[in-house]
Amino acid sequence: MAGSSTSSVIAGISANSLVSIAKFIGFSVSGSGAMLSEAIHSVADTVNQALLLLGLKRSERVADEVHPEGYGRERFFWGLVSALGIFFLGAGVTLWHGIHALMHPETSNHTWVTWAVLTFAVVLEGGALAVATRGLFKDAKAAGVSATQYFKEGRDPTLIAILAEDAAAVLGLLFAIAGIALESVTGSPLWDAIATLSIGVLLAGVAIFLVRVNRVFLLSRAIDPEIEQAIRGVFEKHPIVSDVVSMTGVVLTMGKYRVAADLDFDGGALARAVLSERDLTALRAELDSDEALSAWLEGFAEDLLKALGEEVDRLEDEVRTAVPGVTQLDLEADA
Repeated sequence: MAGSSTSSVIAGISANSLVSIAKFIGFSVSGSGAMLSEAIHSVADTVNQALLLLGLKRSERVADEVHPEGYGRERFFWGLVSALGIFFLGAGVTLWHGIHALMHPETSNHTWVTWAVLTFAVVLEGGALAVATRGLFKDAKAAGVSATQYFKEGRDPTLIAILAEDAAAVLGLLFAIAGIALESVTGSPLWDAIATLSIGVLLAGVAIFLVRVNRVFLLSRAIDPEIEQAIRGVFEKHPIVSDVVSMTGVVLTMGKYRVAADLDFDGGALARAVLSERDLTALRAELDSDEALSAWLEGFAEDLLKALGEEVDRLEDEVRTAVPGVTQLDLEADA
């Protein structure tokens, strides 16, 4: 998953950097508020996606004494910072400019440069959106769910953020094209101002959505149902586990989970497994005194504990084989 996120971020940063320059050139020539809003939009996207890339890199640091669970949630923190940047830098400035344009309308001077810039922007932003969409389908297939479900559940907030920002960039361009076209046809600068406000509202909506997605992971999001079922299936199939009393799992970072389970172990099955290696006929002959029985019981108890430890180790190996992302597994015996 991280690979799809990283490639999508890099594609987005590259496209938005070039598009920002082109849009500012278009604004300097036309004076269009919608074009300026789009330029601000692209700058905001560039900065925000750079923050997402920073989060991806910092989340890959290994665990240490200060952070024994690692730095995986850094990607969610920087994703939240990025979303707030979209809201304040992108939406805030754009809405302010749109309101100003409504109160003080000024006719823009659109030439072929404006349309060349918009065409260039659509091609690059569309390409970045295609890369992010391909990453979404790839990761959804790997997770065994539909792309729609993967997006709705926000399973990878970094990839979701990139996809949402790229989609908003393309939709924002369509708003700008519509506003500029209507202004050119009617001669009214209000269309340009309306397009600017529409872009601002769009950015605010995207920002609020991304804040909600990252908030879920920062508050320890539960593991996905199919992952939980795979782990529970391993427990239920194990011969010495009679019941899964309770189980909780949380996402540490993308593809890494912490799972705690309270299991009811079958003491009879464990005892039979230990006794199967003993000669019971010879054992009855040996236990001819209280002292001999007491000593045997002490040794049997030690053997039971050792066998239980071995079974728990085997159980942990089976869980990690079924779900390699389980990096922390805490098992407790139900009293």
